[in-house]
Amino acid sequence: MPIPTYTPGYPPDGSSLGQTKATIRNNLDGTFQTLAVDHVNNNGQPGSNPAGYHTVIHEVIQTSVDRITDVNQIFSGVPGTLVVDSITTPAIPPNGDTQLYSLTGQGGLSQLTGNSSQTRGYQWIGGVLIQWGRVISTASNNTENFEVTFPRRVFSLTFGMIVTSGSTTNHVGQVYLKGAFATTDAPVSSFNWRQSDLSSDAVGFYYTAIGY
Repeated sequence: MPIPTYTPGYPPDGSSLGQTKATIRNNLDGTFQTLAVDHVNNNGQPGSNPAGYHTVIHEVIQTSVDRITDVNQIFSGVPGTLVVDSITTPAIPPNGDTQLYSLTGQGGLSQLTGNSSQTRGYQWIGGVLIQWGRVISTASNNTENFEVTFPRRVFSLTFGMIVTSGSTTNHVGQVYLKGAFATTDAPVSSFNWRQSDLSSDAVGFYYTAIGY
């Protein structure tokens, strides 16, 4: 049953209760039903809980949000479409999926959710982005693109060599970021890697990157 539409201005001056009671009833019932959405209602329902407490929170997708001084805001939006303080948020795969954000009163934006659990994957955790992947290559050096561009900076990048079963050869490798450890924030979309002492039993490496 749909929630009754609220009609402002009731009861109007000079009207009797009989003339207005249906509209008044709809206004009161509709207000009660609206407040009960995402909340325990006045009667402690659902279940037997403190009235006014949250149940599930349904958030309408926002397309544009501006900061409010001394106020923190939490909202949902689509990366690549959501505009925060006149700046469009970077798109992340899977494209078009809704994510959760936090915006501080000083304009600090954190993406709180978003993940892709694949061989090459990523996970946002409270504003921190963790990415991982696997490179299968016997080349001596190359560039690898991250699944998601780090919006500001990478502060950790580690890797482990992959060798064939039974290998006893020592292998040397490096992974490094150009400009990623700069003193100013800048997007980081890739890293360079180099490995030496290659032989037929060295097939690549796994990597993990952490940043924001």
